[in-house]
Amino acid sequence: MRVYRFFYVLIFFGLLASACGSENRSTSDSAGSSPSTTVIEARPLLEDEAAPDWYGVPVNLHDLAEGDCFNMYAWVSNDRHIEINTHVPCDSPHQFEIYRLVQHPARNGAVWPGDEEMTAFAVSQCYESFENFVGVIYELSELEINYLTPNRTNFEHEIAQFRGVHCYLFQDDGSELLGSAEQSLR
Repeated sequence: MRVYRFFYVLIFFGLLASACGSENRSTSDSAGSSPSTTVIEARPLLEDEAAPDWYGVPVNLHDLAEGDCFNMYAWVSNDRHIEINTHVPCDSPHQFEIYRLVQHPARNGAVWPGDEEMTAFAVSQCYESFENFVGVIYELSELEINYLTPNRTNFEHEIAQFRGVHCYLFQDDGSELLGSAEQSLR
């Protein structure tokens, strides 16, 4: 009987030791691999800026046509980034001029070709039409080009199906343009 009691006591202490040992192991393993912390995501506060003195009529850039000029304004107010685009006469100071408006050749009902295809189409169309508009090849010009493409929602919309790519130009040093850049040789 004593042997059994001794055997039971030995098993009891063995189980107790293994239970305490595995508890310590899992605690030390979890503490070593990934400490328990609370992550708080915080956005940096944006400093408010005064709204710029903007000139022109507020406009959606997709509503502009070839030969239209426009300005872009941006500022921060109440931790929000605000942008406004204005249509301005080309004979007054302006930042940008639309020199080409071309429709993507996708048939009606076609699915969105993807960002890469839209960018490739826009770059090729804007580059190819630059010389005809300005009168000098792009590489020798002081002007830069950029483009506005439709997003997937506008492209696939059942009624609107906006597929227009707007090519626009601007001064590479950020200064304003005065008058149209058409055949300006700049």
